[in-house]
Amino acid sequence: MTLCKVVDGQIPSWISTQFSLEELKITDSNLVGEIPSWLQDMRLRSINLTRNHLQGYLFLNSSAWKAIEVVDMSNNALSGQIPPIWPSHIQWLLLNDNWLTGNIPPSIQVNSLLQVLNLANNHLNGKIPSSIANFSSLQILNLGNNNLGGMIPSEFGELSQLQSLVLKNNQLSGAFSPSISNCTKLLFLDIGQNLLKGQIPKSIGNLLHLQELAMRKNNFEGSIPTEIGQLKHLQILDLSSNHLSGSIPQNIFNLQAMLIESKEGFIMVQKYPFLSKNYPSFDVVMTIMYEDGLNMNSKGRDEHYPYIFSTMESIDLSNNQLSGNIPSELGKLKGLMLLNLSMNNLNGTIPNSIVQMSRLESLDLSTNHFSGQIPWGLGSLSYLQVLNLSNNNLSGRIPQGGHMTTFANSSYEGNPSLWGCPLRKNCSWPDFAPAPPSIYAPSNEEEEIEESLWYWIGVGLSYGVGFGVVLLSIVLRKKWGEKYFDGVDMVLKYLFPWLHNLTI
Repeated sequence: MTLCKVVDGQIPSWISTQFSLEELKITDSNLVGEIPSWLQDMRLRSINLTRNHLQGYLFLNSSAWKAIEVVDMSNNALSGQIPPIWPSHIQWLLLNDNWLTGNIPPSIQVNSLLQVLNLANNHLNGKIPSSIANFSSLQILNLGNNNLGGMIPSEFGELSQLQSLVLKNNQLSGAFSPSISNCTKLLFLDIGQNLLKGQIPKSIGNLLHLQELAMRKNNFEGSIPTEIGQLKHLQILDLSSNHLSGSIPQNIFNLQAMLIESKEGFIMVQKYPFLSKNYPSFDVVMTIMYEDGLNMNSKGRDEHYPYIFSTMESIDLSNNQLSGNIPSELGKLKGLMLLNLSMNNLNGTIPNSIVQMSRLESLDLSTNHFSGQIPWGLGSLSYLQVLNLSNNNLSGRIPQGGHMTTFANSSYEGNPSLWGCPLRKNCSWPDFAPAPPSIYAPSNEEEEIEESLWYWIGVGLSYGVGFGVVLLSIVLRKKWGEKYFDGVDMVLKYLFPWLHNLTI
């Protein structure tokens, strides 16, 4: 028996009389108060109380809830510590977005059935216990947005079924354990916004199914491993705000998943059929594997993308110490939506192939040492909404037309030899400007000259026709007489009055 209800106030006590009840779902309501203790005595198979206002301490009574498989009490105001003993048959445990405190129990009772553990967005502290690696069936682990410290347990490499690992926005330190590369089924790996250091291990290339790799805002150093270019399913790469140096590996701009121009649906729909199959009455959000969304830096500020679709493709290598130029292979990434290479030491020209990236929405190349002209066809990118080329050594005229006219002065400032609108100065052709681009594109001044030329051609033809009519009228009058050509005089009077006077 399944009960789906929308109620206000406290959890109704009459539910305790429903002895055949297996699934209880009261979500997105205004439930308040504590979770009643009599719920522990029911032989529930799943309980979903997410997105309410429940308070008090959390209970996970292993002796009473012998049949429980799914517990979702996320997005409430539950407090206290996580109990060390959990129900033996539990498969999903979602306690994220509460007020839980203290440590994650270091000796959690081993449960080989647990598939999903989400403790994100709480106030947990201490170290991540290595005993979590004993959950041999674990597929989704999210401990992000807490105050956890210490190192990432090397034992995590034993989680052979793990497909999503999110540890972002904690106080984790030390080197990134190469053992994580043994989790070859990983699709999502986010360890951003921590205190991790050292080099990114080359073994990261073993994660052949990886679709998102986020290591932003750490202290990683050294070069970007070329092995990342082997990740043919990678759609989101974020290594921003570290201390990475050297050139960008050329094969980064040949990632196969980013060569595709369009896809449909969520990334994870086909990868996780169990999310909706095992519990058909349980409204499962398909983004559970990475429901916190994605942060990316654009134009110097963090932008949050709350959902990750299969169409989301981005590269963010900003705020590092990368050098060298951008290879022309960049243009092959026709599916890329966001590209941020700002705040590095990159040089050379912006490759013309960039105009082939038809789905590009945000391009930030600011604060580098790029030189030469802006590719003339950049305005043809119909999806481009954010452009920042400021603080470089670009020169020549800013291309006009298309989306280029919609960007503000700040998109181009800090390039002393760059000119043209919308820069506040040098909207006309300056003395220091080089020859116009090789690809012809008429300016406003050229258009005005062309319009003026056609105007005077029209005036000349008009006068020529008028004089021709006058001469013809004089000749015919002398030959056939005045009366016969009164009609001609009438036409001249109204169309060419000044010519009519000449024929009188």
